[in-house]
Amino acid sequence: MNQRLRILFVDDEPMVLDGLRRALRGFRSEWDMAFAPNGPAALTLMEQQPFDVLVTDMRMPGMTGVELLREVQRRYPETVRLVLSGQADEQAVFECIGLAHQYLAKPCDPESLRSAVRRATLAGSCLNNPGLRELLGRMDRLPSLPRIYHELNRKLEDPEANLEDIAALVAKDPAMTAKILKLVNSAFFGLPHTVSDIFDAVQYLGMATLKTLVLAVHAFEQYPAEAIPWFPWEPIWQHSLDVGARARALARFEEAPESVQEQAAVGGLLHDLGQLILAVNLKDEYQGIWHEAASQQRPLTECEQARLGTTHAEVAGYLLGLWGLPDPVVEAITFHHAPDASGSASFGALTAVHIAETLRPCEAELPPGTCSGPDAGYLQKLGLAGRVELWQQQLATITSS
Repeated sequence: MNQRLRILFVDDEPMVLDGLRRALRGFRSEWDMAFAPNGPAALTLMEQQPFDVLVTDMRMPGMTGVELLREVQRRYPETVRLVLSGQADEQAVFECIGLAHQYLAKPCDPESLRSAVRRATLAGSCLNNPGLRELLGRMDRLPSLPRIYHELNRKLEDPEANLEDIAALVAKDPAMTAKILKLVNSAFFGLPHTVSDIFDAVQYLGMATLKTLVLAVHAFEQYPAEAIPWFPWEPIWQHSLDVGARARALARFEEAPESVQEQAAVGGLLHDLGQLILAVNLKDEYQGIWHEAASQQRPLTECEQARLGTTHAEVAGYLLGLWGLPDPVVEAITFHHAPDASGSASFGALTAVHIAETLRPCEAELPPGTCSGPDAGYLQKLGLAGRVELWQQQLATITSS
């Protein structure tokens, strides 16, 4: 029998807490809920019993939402931390970068809240891995969702918003606009013509892909490269673009639905984000793991598992699951080195990313372990072992810009 989730809601407005109690009454069979009027009261409750999820307001007298999140992160790192914020609190939300796993805008209907909690706790199921749980507890620089990502979501919820509004929003960030246009015109998409206008780019990409590209660009660029000079930022970014383009091409070659092709491209683009997260947070320790993998010619994931009790793939899958990326994308990222562990029974985004990653030459700048060939047992289980040679021929035609 599944254990019910324990969820703690914190808000200084009694009417808000009463409204949550009424609105969420139908979830009592799934959740054990507690309600606190302020940060200190919340911490007292957490001292008495563990909670799986904390959902807090930001602007509260005395202990603010930021201060509460920081304290919960320090004391109870395994608790998933969500922010339920009014639009007027936008600036306060961005003060808690790295402290909250996900942001929800008030007013938030019960089903949206339920969906967010479900995504967070599905990702949180990874915390059954003691190594991952301990490692995440040590991290204080998890990448955050960019401001423009939240603004795009708000536009999507506006029934009067159109493509011109979306393009104008992206255009407000010249650096992001330039990066999006560069990506649209790269081999990642393989367009036969040049796109020079952000409106045309938005029209071509669609909102789901645009949001993901915004996410990827921000995730790779929010940390200064000089903070970890040993880490090969540019080769990792180029490798990610290459795997994304190859994964998309493979899914297209297999005549997968367009949605699977997009999921494969996104999974490939973000599949090594966990390496960046570990490098930024663990610094010299992670550099030592890289050096060990390179000097002993061992797979990086094997060295990570031995030293950390988890891998970069699991770290990225956990975080992106919290951010609400589609389950097939999270699966492709989490299991791209160990697809047989996923339980997947058919060709999908995971298959495409795994093949795109493993059927490629080794790169001198990257640690070993990704060029040892695909998982034969996994392909045998899917009935696809006989397609490896065809895939190799197909991938040989793809070049990365």
